[in-house]
Amino acid sequence: MEPFYIDLTEDPDTPPQPIHLGLRLGSHHFRAYLKSREEIGVNHVALNLRFNQADIETTLKRLADDLLPDFSA
Repeated sequence: MEPFYIDLTEDPDTPPQPIHLGLRLGSHHFRAYLKSREEIGVNHVALNLRFNQADIETTLKRLADDLLPDFSA
């Protein structure tokens, strides 16, 4: 299990930039990050949106629509 702060940007190609205990990045880079965690055996990532700059509901929808389908078991 890995706790992770995320600031998901509107631009899916935003490269990763460090924030406190996490990253500000676009969904394409976030997908790659999650895949890399999966490859080393991390099977739970607790997302914390405390530093997310976008609307939380919009961010949750983007996570559900753009990323979760790639990780369904």
